[in-house]
Amino acid sequence: MTLSRFLLLILVLFVSNTVHASFNIRHEYKSNRQEHTSRMKVDHKFDSNVSVGLEVKFRSKDSQDFMKDVEAYAKEFSIAYDYTLSPQWRLSPGMPVETSNGNETYKPQLRLTYRPSWDKMLSLSGRYRLDIKPHETVNKFRHRLTFVAGYNFQKWAASYEGNVYYSDNSNYHLYNGDRKNWEQNFSFRYRAVGNWAPFFELGDISVSNQSDDRELRMRAGIRVSFK
Repeated sequence: MTLSRFLLLILVLFVSNTVHASFNIRHEYKSNRQEHTSRMKVDHKFDSNVSVGLEVKFRSKDSQDFMKDVEAYAKEFSIAYDYTLSPQWRLSPGMPVETSNGNETYKPQLRLTYRPSWDKMLSLSGRYRLDIKPHETVNKFRHRLTFVAGYNFQKWAASYEGNVYYSDNSNYHLYNGDRKNWEQNFSFRYRAVGNWAPFFELGDISVSNQSDDRELRMRAGIRVSFK
């Protein structure tokens, strides 16, 4: 999918009386690899509590000039459903499917979210996801556990996300020649004008599956909501 086609899709969604929709654009830089990537994502939640999303990831063919010959290298479609268990608890099964280099990765997941009645600005959630690559033999299954804690204060929002990964195969190395990996991410968002919310993120991630090197991942972007 080209950039122009993706922008056309966004325009069609937002001029067709779409409600509970959002558009997210983000640029990312990895400090050790000096790698630039970008993504655009559009989400829509229906009144039936079903939500769908489309994400397209972009990068340049020239690592020295991240704005030159930009191309889409991966696309992801997702669908999820929100079950309201109580005023504080919500259960959300979902299925993202990513396509890259002609291969698909299926990501069935289950998220549990808690908003305490004593502080509705606080949000806690846990998610289990299984990454399935049918085209692989060794690197076929990867488990992921995610914990997120977020807090909103007037126009500001901050969150912490921690991920732990584990592979099914002893030869499927994720970090430092091992089957396990971890990462963490800190996010800060400010609702500037109306539903426009710029954000900034700092992440601690691994560099290679064969070394213990870590690197800083920086992200900046903006999210626009439509209701």
